[in-house]
Amino acid sequence: MKLGTLSLENNLILAPLLDITTSPYRRFCRKLNKVGLVSVPMLYTKRIEKNPRSIEQYLHKIEEERPVSIQLIGSNGLALKKSIDFLSSYKFDILDINAGCPSKRAIRAKEGGYLLKDLDLLNSILNIAVKYSSQPVSLKIRTGFTHNDNLREIIQTLKNSGISYLIIHGRSIQAKFNGSMLNLDAIKEIKNSLNIPIIGNGDIDNPIFAKEFLDYTNVDALMIGRGSMGNPEIFKQVDEFLTNSKLVKFENNLHKWKDFGNIYESCIDDYLKDNPNLLYCAEEYKFRELKRNMIWLTKGINDSVNIRVKIARTKNLYDLKEKLAEIYV
Repeated sequence: MKLGTLSLENNLILAPLLDITTSPYRRFCRKLNKVGLVSVPMLYTKRIEKNPRSIEQYLHKIEEERPVSIQLIGSNGLALKKSIDFLSSYKFDILDINAGCPSKRAIRAKEGGYLLKDLDLLNSILNIAVKYSSQPVSLKIRTGFTHNDNLREIIQTLKNSGISYLIIHGRSIQAKFNGSMLNLDAIKEIKNSLNIPIIGNGDIDNPIFAKEFLDYTNVDALMIGRGSMGNPEIFKQVDEFLTNSKLVKFENNLHKWKDFGNIYESCIDDYLKDNPNLLYCAEEYKFRELKRNMIWLTKGINDSVNIRVKIARTKNLYDLKEKLAEIYV
């Protein structure tokens, strides 16, 4: 599909989830599925401005993951410009601006989701991004700050912003991830009001709802984040259902879990190879990355609670490998 000037393999996108969709995670999802676009989780512009080397580990071998976007969060124009200058040495495809993060930290710093109640500030940030970025600029938002009471003002702000496409999560900032607050009508209104590609996001964790979401809102693409945690084949399932109307259920067992683990470990090793930018040692990185993902990947396995407890108690990579070998048997 075409997303602005970008050609993608399909209309499915892996969301940027902080501390979750790391480079090994993104590589893992692409090993198992066709994923049109993946994204580096949000990088703070103030952090890049003060210490750009501190974020280099998140960009290691980024060119191998194309098409890939890099998401920035911040509200200081100078820090944003300096961040864009720093990123110019990397090969990526989209510069994404975060105006949807609902965390208290973001709101206190007047960035992320805060921008939806200060549209003048949002407009100035987008102007800088579009002016100075050599990559197309996208924006990720929610339906509003409190509810969707200023949705029309948000739409007006975006009409002449120069962004290439918009990603919208169907909840307000204050709703956070409340399951009952997903608002597909707001997404539909935005889709009908803007003449740029719109990507829908929120609670897409199975093929049937993915199609319902797509059919109701008529968005151009779907972004999946939390739905991939524990079900790394979600993109394949959705793609098969949208393309061929074939419903493939996710089934897991110890043998498949072991295969997942081996594939994930190889993705970690690929990322770690010749990586001089780690903030802590490679063994510790591998332990943390493999441990949390092997816990998520127990989804659907018999006795998964007991397995997760055993893994959670491991203290280092050697301990984790021993425990995994014991469980595999």
